[in-house]
Amino acid sequence: MRRLVGAVAALYLAAHLALLPPALEDLDSVNFALGIRDFDVAQHQPHPPGYPAFIAAGKLSAATLGQLGAASPDVRGLAALSAVGGALSLVCLFGFFRGLPRRARELDAEPGEPALPAVIAAILVGCCPLVWFNSARPMSDMAGLAVAFSAFYFLIRALGEEGGGRAATAGALLAALSVGFRSQMALLTGPLLLLVLLLRRRHALAMIAAGAAGVLIWAVPLIVLSGGLARYLASLGGQAGDDFTGVVMLWTNPSPRVAIEAALYTFVRPWGSPVLGGLIVGLAIGGLWITARRDRRAVGLLAIAFGPYAVFHLLFQEPLTIRYALPLIPVTAYLAATLIVSARRWTVLAATAALAVACLAVVLPASTAFAQQPSPFFALLDESRIIAARGAKPLVGMHRRVFTESRRARVYAGELPGSLVPSPRDYEWLEVTRVWREGYDGETWFVADPRRTDLALIDRAHARVREYRWPFDRRVYVGGTRPTDLDWHIFHEPGWFLERGWALTPEIAGISERDGWGPHKRPSVGWVRRRGADALMVIGGRHLGSTGVARIAVTLDQKPVATFAVSPGYFLEFVQIPASAFAGAGVNPRYAELNVAASGDGGEAPPVAIEQFNLQPAGAVQFGVDEGWYEPEYNPATARSWRWMSERATIRVHHADRPVTVRLTGEAPRHYFGEAPVVRVLAGERVIAEATPFEDFTIEATIPADALAAANGRVVITSSLAFVAGEREGTADRRRLALRIYHVEVGAGR
Repeated sequence: MRRLVGAVAALYLAAHLALLPPALEDLDSVNFALGIRDFDVAQHQPHPPGYPAFIAAGKLSAATLGQLGAASPDVRGLAALSAVGGALSLVCLFGFFRGLPRRARELDAEPGEPALPAVIAAILVGCCPLVWFNSARPMSDMAGLAVAFSAFYFLIRALGEEGGGRAATAGALLAALSVGFRSQMALLTGPLLLLVLLLRRRHALAMIAAGAAGVLIWAVPLIVLSGGLARYLASLGGQAGDDFTGVVMLWTNPSPRVAIEAALYTFVRPWGSPVLGGLIVGLAIGGLWITARRDRRAVGLLAIAFGPYAVFHLLFQEPLTIRYALPLIPVTAYLAATLIVSARRWTVLAATAALAVACLAVVLPASTAFAQQPSPFFALLDESRIIAARGAKPLVGMHRRVFTESRRARVYAGELPGSLVPSPRDYEWLEVTRVWREGYDGETWFVADPRRTDLALIDRAHARVREYRWPFDRRVYVGGTRPTDLDWHIFHEPGWFLERGWALTPEIAGISERDGWGPHKRPSVGWVRRRGADALMVIGGRHLGSTGVARIAVTLDQKPVATFAVSPGYFLEFVQIPASAFAGAGVNPRYAELNVAASGDGGEAPPVAIEQFNLQPAGAVQFGVDEGWYEPEYNPATARSWRWMSERATIRVHHADRPVTVRLTGEAPRHYFGEAPVVRVLAGERVIAEATPFEDFTIEATIPADALAAANGRVVITSSLAFVAGEREGTADRRRLALRIYHVEVGAGR
């Protein structure tokens, strides 16, 4: 059995050394790489508490790979430590689990094979998608676990042997040393170390001395290199405050939702698939029942070894940072193994092989992709420098989250090309528009958080957008990484941009409401590029009052271009603007100032929200949603925007005598209906397309120009099924909802 485990560990190490990543992927790994360059905890190189033993090992690993000519030796040197740590962990866990049961027969292992549950547990741990993937990340988790599980191995031996003095001393030394690799290891090794100290008191002095030596090995260099104890404690205190700020944890957010999420991210999601994770957890529950009946000592030892960390993790750590669940995977795997070995021999082998293959089938595509392409920010950085090498000197804006979370990566790898503008939280787009108003007419880059929607305030008719995403489910493998998904927008002379007082998305509407800005309070402000041709403006929104008429006035450079009255409810207007309206210098020679104001009839203006806006050349295809659509909604947790439509919803299209293609993307109707609705796309009475979606869907229909002209530019979407929102939710909401539509797109057809 030992040879088998050794062979598995060797194969595991070889597989991971062949798949080391090309770039850093997280704020923490960047800090580790900076620490290899220049260890300074006060400068977060790495972040407190410092991980001095890990950095020392990383320096040696990076130097070795550098001598061998490896590319990015600091990145791959850190990742190689994770690979070694993963392989060593399997060996140590085998030894630890083999020492748990009082008698092998009590767990139904075959005679002469008391190590079978331990072997299966080690295999399941190694194949677990989260463990496998993290064994190639340039982070401290797997290296720290390797030292901690080495301590476990010696401490369990100390409890099982008659003397156990040497094992107890070695366990104490390794337990103390593991904290220098990763501070959380104190919660993992400390309780078992204390138990051995209490039960093997005759070895207490040697254990205390070994533990003190293990601490001094990393603590003395840490304090000296940090500039003294006072400077180090100041850095540590600041980090402790940051760890509890802006983090969703059960301790600060005690709710059933957070508790369930923490449990799922800890025990199910690490296995890469809800089905696979649910199966493993089910097996573990059965294994716990068997073990509790037959070997309470083993249950007690597992509780002491893993229980304190489990409590700390579930209460005080952010479950979305999924790598924090790594220390708890072995106990789940071992309990699952105890149930598996209770079956017949051929079933044991088949079940173990099936689970291992299933895990590897889930994780290997992800780990291969991780080794082949950089993380989102570093991929963007590489491509931006290629473009800059051709002579681009752009203006660069960022969302605040991106700016903050990429700061350390930019310290490590250098800034993006161009001139970086400030990133004030919630108002980042205004810094870009300010520079445009002041006369900048070059290329502008904006590195965006995909969850934000404020860039809807900028004309993107000719903008280029590149999306940077992990090529796998980031929640499973890199959950909690910073920075993560990014969008790179490239603008050049946008046709228009809007600044204050708009409501094009729920986020923008919230900012306008918070700032006390809107057309009924003070004019909504935007800017339109001057041009020598006619244009068409699409403007729509809602009269939010219950009575009265609101009069909307639109001006360019204080000259009226449109006036119309709206009643309570929705409105949509298509406004022809002649070329002459854009003439003149105004306050800006390149952009005309746009104002939209609302007034009432002889009294206070009723509340108005401008939720749709576009302005393009008169010959361009444009559209707006009209009757049968509801207000825009947004879920920041999923970064998804949508509008509900009723069973009959209209899209008005300016088609310029051309066919157009309408594309709708929506949510699966199965979430709210027991059958698939019949969805039709009509132009007048002519059915252009028909579908019966039950899952998430996309409906695309090309509408001939003559059909659009006959329908006066109105495209109607119908659904055979609808429901009243309040009847489902027990509220007063009387909206009739048919389909949740995530995206509406109308473009020139073929």
